[in-house]
Amino acid sequence: MQKIKAIIFDLDGTLIDTIPFHAESFITLFGLFGHKVKKQKIKHYLRLNTEEIYKKLGAKKTLKLDMKKFLELRRRIYYAAIKGKKTVFNDVFPALQKLKKYRLGIATNSSRKTLLKSTPKGLFKKFDSAISFSEVKSAKPSPEMLLKIAKKLKAKTKECLVIGDSVMDVKAAKKAGMKIMSIYRKTGASTLKELQREKPDFIAKSLSEITGTIKKIEN
Repeated sequence: MQKIKAIIFDLDGTLIDTIPFHAESFITLFGLFGHKVKKQKIKHYLRLNTEEIYKKLGAKKTLKLDMKKFLELRRRIYYAAIKGKKTVFNDVFPALQKLKKYRLGIATNSSRKTLLKSTPKGLFKKFDSAISFSEVKSAKPSPEMLLKIAKKLKAKTKECLVIGDSVMDVKAAKKAGMKIMSIYRKTGASTLKELQREKPDFIAKSLSEITGTIKKIEN
């Protein structure tokens, strides 16, 4: 019997509804410099960290901005956009209430600063540990982040369940040897078809399905 001891959550698009705000921050930034960028193109890249998005969009050449300045401006726009907004998905707190016997972690491709700015304190304190792109060499789909937080949660890889809305979460979890439950959100980073293509262990449309998923794994 395989026992689950730790549950590792992605942040944006999984716990908090911030993907639209991230997308808008890039569009706004390009607009400030007189350039347009399509929303669909941005959304496709949002599964990556901002440093990678900077490269994919050719911002250095187009906006004549170095990466440091680009990150600073992009974050400033994003932080202003989410200020005072209710971003936690409705199914999050009820789901976490049922997971008290598990060690809970957050693994996000955002920076540490953005992790702390984006996550309401009431939500953040529900987790035992959190790791961001700032603490690793490679972001998801590399398994590095998941392997590091598993150690922090004192759980073996086979004892971990990963939950995320992106194909990057699926790829990272598989490389780490962990079970993965993809959560499909209409405002998430990946479409349902994209998630199905990656063949996660489970696909859900609500975090209320976590306990049922754990039972299936353990039985």
